[in-house]
Amino acid sequence: MSLKRHGPTRRGRPSWIGRLGLLAALLLLPVVGAYSLELKIASIAPENSPYGRALQKLAADWQKISEGNVRVRLYHNGIAGDQSDILRKIRIGQLQGGIFTNAGVAPITSAALSVSVPFLIRSDAEFRYVMKDLRPVLDSDFEDSGFKLVAWAEAGWLYIFSRNRVTTPDQMQGLRLGVPAREEDLVNTFKAIGYRPIPLDTTQVLTALNSGMTDAVISSPLLVAGYQWFAIARNMLDLKIAPAAGCILLSRRAWDRVPSRYRDGFLRAAAAAERTLESGLDDLDSKAIKAMTSYGLNIVTPTPAQTALWEKEFENNREAIIRSSFDEQTVKTIEKDLAEYRAGR
Repeated sequence: MSLKRHGPTRRGRPSWIGRLGLLAALLLLPVVGAYSLELKIASIAPENSPYGRALQKLAADWQKISEGNVRVRLYHNGIAGDQSDILRKIRIGQLQGGIFTNAGVAPITSAALSVSVPFLIRSDAEFRYVMKDLRPVLDSDFEDSGFKLVAWAEAGWLYIFSRNRVTTPDQMQGLRLGVPAREEDLVNTFKAIGYRPIPLDTTQVLTALNSGMTDAVISSPLLVAGYQWFAIARNMLDLKIAPAAGCILLSRRAWDRVPSRYRDGFLRAAAAAERTLESGLDDLDSKAIKAMTSYGLNIVTPTPAQTALWEKEFENNREAIIRSSFDEQTVKTIEKDLAEYRAGR
């Protein structure tokens, strides 16, 4: 009996086991392809900043949760443009997401900027308290505009950094104040109180300070340290103007393409990133300020009388500021929440 009739030789047709293996492999191919997705996410924040590192960890977490079926490509340091550029590129599909400040998403929802009314919210605890009412509003507003709010967190406090010492509002009146370009709400806010806002892209601020095109910026210590603006704006007024907030947005189109079995895990990872950023924010701000002082930053401490002048300046112009830049109904809700919180302390 010939052995050639019992089982294949190396050059013969595959056995039934081989055929089944080949069939299984072919059946798996469309499944893997159907769940392959690349998310391109851009940020104006420096890659080595806490925001940059948090985004990198979130990207790694998402890829792990999706078993590699969702890949995240990051563009740090504003290389995809400023916030308005990133927003435009998300809308036309060149990007799928971005990290923004609350001022950067004001064109989508004016409610986002309302937490940054000067001298309205006074502490981290107050910020977190008002978010219980504000977060559902933001979720709904972004959803209606074709976006998914993935994460929202406090991003530090805004301070005045200037080339020369500033201690009173009168000294600010003659200064050219750098503000984010194409963010009309912020421009209008400072115009309403008589300041001279100079619209600038984030990447232009250092050059503008160096050339004398602008004299001061209002920003968080982490961003000022990350972009090294303090090399020129060497004076920081130690007075919290307002809290800043940041968020991660995806286009709704991109979010809907994420397989449903991964979405809850993605949101849990994003919530963990929020908690990590917020829990260490005071320490991060302090470390950034300490590092900048070691390189020559001068901390200007206002007297109680000078602090009262700043508070009076913004209080006297509160109605004009809110009318020019903020959502009045959202501000009223925040004021109600703050009254409730302060009464309960």
